[in-house]
Amino acid sequence: INDQYQSLEKLSTGTIDQVYLALRLSIADLIYNKTKVPLLLDDTFAYYDDERLKNILIYLSKENGRQILLFTCHNREKEILDELGISYNYIAL
Repeated sequence: INDQYQSLEKLSTGTIDQVYLALRLSIADLIYNKTKVPLLLDDTFAYYDDERLKNILIYLSKENGRQILLFTCHNREKEILDELGISYNYIAL
């Protein structure tokens, strides 16, 4: 992989969303001094491909002590969490 910087606009929507999520998580850690504040994610992964979604759900499942509220109108997240055997509470509205 080359070491050249790429303009954000040249990246895919899924990659841009992933960068923004990383920034939000980092800023939350800085502001709250690494206190595990709840995360509210509303259709955050709509543009993630399946592999990227799987990886972020694995990462988030390791956030011990942090409540994560994931709102979505898709079934992909549930299907992947079930496939991976990750424990979660599901509420259908």
